[in-house]
Amino acid sequence: MLAKKPVFTAIAALSLALGIGLNTAIFTLINTMLWGSMPYHAPERLVAIWSVPPQHPDQIDNVSVPDYVAWRDRNRSFDVMGAAGVNGADFGATENGMPAERIQGEMDSAEFLKALGVQPLLGRLYTPDEDQIDHPAHVLVLSYSLWQRRFGGDKDILSKTVLMDGVKTNIIGVMRPDFLFVDDRSEFLAPILINHVQLRGTARYLMVVGRLKPGVSIQQAQSDLEPISQQLAKEYPRDMDHGKPWMVRVQTIREGLFGFMSRPLLLLQGAVGLVLLIACANVAALLLARASSRQTEVAIRAALGASRGRILRQFLTESVMLALLGCIAGVFLAWAGVRALVALAPPFFPRLHEVSIDGRVLLFSAGISLLTGLAFGLIPALQGSKSAFAETLKDATRGGTSGGARHRVRAALVSAQLALALVLLIGSGLLIRSFLKMSGADLGCDPKGLLTFEYRFPSQQYGKAVSVYQGVPLWEINPAPAAEFQRVFERVQSVPGVLSAAAMPFPPLTFAPDTPFEIEGRPVQQASDAPSANYYPITPNFFHTMKIAMLRGRDFNMHDTANSPWVAIINETMAHRFFPNEEALGKHIKVDLSPEDQPREIIAVVHDIPANPQQKTQSPAVFVPFWQAGPHVAGPMSFIRFRLTFVVRTAGDPMSMLPALQHAVAEINPNRPLANSRTLEFYLSLQMQYPRYYSMLLGLFAAAATILAAVGIYGIMAFVVAQRTREIGIRMALGAGGWQVLRLIIRQAIWMIIGGLALGIAGAMALTRFVSSELWEVQATDPATFTAVPVLLAVVALLACLVPTRRAVRVDPTIALRYE
Repeated sequence: MLAKKPVFTAIAALSLALGIGLNTAIFTLINTMLWGSMPYHAPERLVAIWSVPPQHPDQIDNVSVPDYVAWRDRNRSFDVMGAAGVNGADFGATENGMPAERIQGEMDSAEFLKALGVQPLLGRLYTPDEDQIDHPAHVLVLSYSLWQRRFGGDKDILSKTVLMDGVKTNIIGVMRPDFLFVDDRSEFLAPILINHVQLRGTARYLMVVGRLKPGVSIQQAQSDLEPISQQLAKEYPRDMDHGKPWMVRVQTIREGLFGFMSRPLLLLQGAVGLVLLIACANVAALLLARASSRQTEVAIRAALGASRGRILRQFLTESVMLALLGCIAGVFLAWAGVRALVALAPPFFPRLHEVSIDGRVLLFSAGISLLTGLAFGLIPALQGSKSAFAETLKDATRGGTSGGARHRVRAALVSAQLALALVLLIGSGLLIRSFLKMSGADLGCDPKGLLTFEYRFPSQQYGKAVSVYQGVPLWEINPAPAAEFQRVFERVQSVPGVLSAAAMPFPPLTFAPDTPFEIEGRPVQQASDAPSANYYPITPNFFHTMKIAMLRGRDFNMHDTANSPWVAIINETMAHRFFPNEEALGKHIKVDLSPEDQPREIIAVVHDIPANPQQKTQSPAVFVPFWQAGPHVAGPMSFIRFRLTFVVRTAGDPMSMLPALQHAVAEINPNRPLANSRTLEFYLSLQMQYPRYYSMLLGLFAAAATILAAVGIYGIMAFVVAQRTREIGIRMALGAGGWQVLRLIIRQAIWMIIGGLALGIAGAMALTRFVSSELWEVQATDPATFTAVPVLLAVVALLACLVPTRRAVRVDPTIALRYE
């Protein structure tokens, strides 16, 4: 029966293939990232443990050293508990000619690896004796990829040492190829670096995992750790947030690792689910129209003794066969779609290298195909199987049209398709509008032609925690890094082709730490009431290199050192917020990061730049000279003293300057490599990858939904016009003009379109709140989107109606009168 109508069968199967293929592709991502196997022993007993900020109980944060140690030592619910953090290390030049490079890795406690229950491919893991506070052993476990890439899979690797951050370090093991945890890009494991001062308070930078004792539930573990957290708030009162203690949250290890992907993936699955519903409505409408043309056939089958149930099964069998054809084509479409999704996905998406179509995905595809076959086939089957024999033959002899019930069902299906397509179009329209606003936002600088690279020192070698200052560890900083940074800064400026150069601790427009400050003459009663601002230690020439407009005042210079009067530059947002109706220049502020910090005179005001392109509101910002600092710094901000990201403006292609810069820096220290050498535009592109990817996918799904809806409307209107061809011929023979006939049919279509748009707008108003958190300077009820998108869809729908209608009114009336 399907082979007799090859065009109908192909259109219906392809419509279903699109819906099934998209659903299968997104389900493949969900299956791998959220439900994939875990390469750990007994993962059902493995949990992640987080700190919870009291002001935002719906969020989770990393854990401080005191929290981790207290939970580890005082709990009664865990067999073992460990901590991990992500860090990088400089691998020095080796005897085989491999150059020095910066490598990302993990600093894990021995208990952390024991909790995971993992074993190396070669060698061993480090022990608790090699993971002592203040005295971690110089040992290293390589990832499988690093072993292959840098050491060529050397079987004698366990007898070798490597220069890691300038220290000879023994290689004691190689991990299995499938091992990963905190970061997919990590290439080594090393003992975690914790000193005794950090036990008295530190930043939150640890990820903590624990293995539950047999029979202990997550709820019991949560109840066990909560009193410990409350006790910690009493022991470390400065660690409280606005007088409220930080709390704790225990999650399954899967939720802890991949939970952040649940919401976006489920939203995408919901979007492609709408596409599948549209495809079902599309095919149901086509089947309903086909059933109307098969009334005579059904009547003859009934006359020959077929029961209604037998006829119903005939229709449902055809529907399921259509769904299976769609399933086969959909799986091939999903295979290509998965490859495209993985290729275009942002690099921070977890487990991308594991994404594949497996048995569970194929079972899902077969299941939704069967369900959709029954879903879209049921209504046409019920309608088509209830024809009365005598009435049907009478209608056939006089060229009658289908009844009102069928017309109402078809109209409802068309309206449903339009409504679902409109929901998707509005959702994607909001995200695309948000992305375009973000892409076109004023950055306050010129990122074109800028090359960046990092130059770092290992903090454990050049700094040590000596005491506690304002409740956090106070680090003593060796002066050697600052001196070497200055030599590198001067050498980089002298490289031919460099127009200007500057540096700051982190790449511009990617991140900025927030720090409290005081304004001279405006004391605050409590530390929690102090104003705060983004904090940027920079070298001279930063504003010139970045092309940031200096509104008034002077730039920093090499004379702004710790021995000269301390100075600061602020952005215009800070000037307007804290010095309204007065001149900010000459005022004094103090950023209190160490006992040596002095009040700083504001010497300039510069144009605003965002901390990152996705920042929704501009924050106050304080810029200070990098070399104007004391010998100590508070622990949470110690990282700013051990690394600099150089920003180099070049005359030509920025990346073409990299070899010359590498050679110049190697003259200062050949074992300290340039890391993360990228253009600033590339950094900006990386930050835009997620909103670009998400809006692109929803836009593609919405486009597919619109095409399916348009095809469905065209098919229904073509059938309606075909059914009314004889009627049209009579009307035109009696004197009706083409415009009158056109208006008669279009009026019927307009009511279907209006109904669909009304339902779609109502649905979009209810559902767009789920994407509101992804929007940037665009409201979830953005009037422009809610006006333009329905108009666009209405135009598409009307065009789909006009094509078959115009063809009908151009038919010669004598031909139309003979049409059956």
